[in-house]
Amino acid sequence: MACDDAPHILLCFGDSITQNGHWVSDASAPEGWKLRNAGRSGRRAAHIAEELPTALDAHPDATHLLLLLGVNDLPSRDPRPGPERVAGVLADIDKAVTLALPRFRPGRIILAAPADVAPDRLSDINLGKGYDATPPLLADLEGGLRGLAARRGTRFVSFLHSVSPENLRDGLHPTPAGDAEIARDLRAHLARPEPPLPRLYLVGDSISINYHEALEELCKGRYHYTRKGGLESALRDLDSAQGANGGDSARVLAHLRAVIASGADIADTFLVNCGLHDIKTDPKSGEKQVPLPEYRRNLEEIATLVTGVGKRLIWITTTSVDEARHQRHQGSFHRYEADLAAYNTAAAEIMEQRGIDIIDLHAFTAALGPNIYRDHVHFIPEVSARQAEFIRASLDKLDWPRADAPSSDEVTDPTAADRSY
Repeated sequence: MACDDAPHILLCFGDSITQNGHWVSDASAPEGWKLRNAGRSGRRAAHIAEELPTALDAHPDATHLLLLLGVNDLPSRDPRPGPERVAGVLADIDKAVTLALPRFRPGRIILAAPADVAPDRLSDINLGKGYDATPPLLADLEGGLRGLAARRGTRFVSFLHSVSPENLRDGLHPTPAGDAEIARDLRAHLARPEPPLPRLYLVGDSISINYHEALEELCKGRYHYTRKGGLESALRDLDSAQGANGGDSARVLAHLRAVIASGADIADTFLVNCGLHDIKTDPKSGEKQVPLPEYRRNLEEIATLVTGVGKRLIWITTTSVDEARHQRHQGSFHRYEADLAAYNTAAAEIMEQRGIDIIDLHAFTAALGPNIYRDHVHFIPEVSARQAEFIRASLDKLDWPRADAPSSDEVTDPTAADRSY
């Protein structure tokens, strides 16, 4: 079986090759798999945005999705140059992946390259439509789909050379023998191990502690999520840097150094935030806990440290404070919105210069309007839940290449650790 949980139900979304294909049958699938047919004759990749959501709604039990489209987008009846037709298919299938990700994790989405066309066997009807121009474009599409799968972290299978020319009854559609050849290659692909989930490790301040449970739940089945440990001690005093509370940038840097130096392979991607503790200001002296130049140096070292060991860094911007309420509530230290803006700007400059993805939680939270705080800096539960949803949605929009596979058609067993620091 391809993965540990059962049942495995593969929804096959395609054109007439799928709709009329005998390969879309439970008898053609490996043990433990069932196949569902969502093909439609004449469907093009351009129809994905309109038709894929309906197909997904019609098959709520599907655990996996196969996308097999493109042949109908490539004939010369389309006046665009061939490369533009291929690019259009790839763009539409990229949109399909985005539509499917809220339902399926990347390792359960399969991009399939269509079978080749036999020009010398094409019927007059198919010749008239210009299918004789498609073979080189189908080869280009196969390469594009392979690259797209690697970029989005999905699976990939090619049927380009699956069907023998003599098993294409009109030069385009497989005979039962041709369907058997597709079924053979699909069966071999499904029998492979499922790619691992992207492994995330979160280090953040008390804001992250408040959205932690909701984010953990939202990540289930899509990401392997852990965070800096010590939630119980952190919850005793959210204003103090203890336990799961990462604290200021110096403490975050020290923690990441310790994690990486330990050699524990706990994650491929680190979600990091610090700033609220850095801008703590002594009411008498005006001194910051971490001055801005030092904050910049710490973030530069964090970025160098994480990316230098081949890990991915995703930066989360620091959320705002209720300044007036804060100064009334906290006599020992103050925070100022002007400082927060300066520190967020510095962080964005550093991350953008290095090509590091940014999840702008500050802008998202600020747009939620008034009455969002439950104290001087922390948010009401409804806001924390929405922050978790925003982070999950932001993660889904990112590219997740599979570092475990030398090519996007080869996968290895998951090795995700479940340790928390």
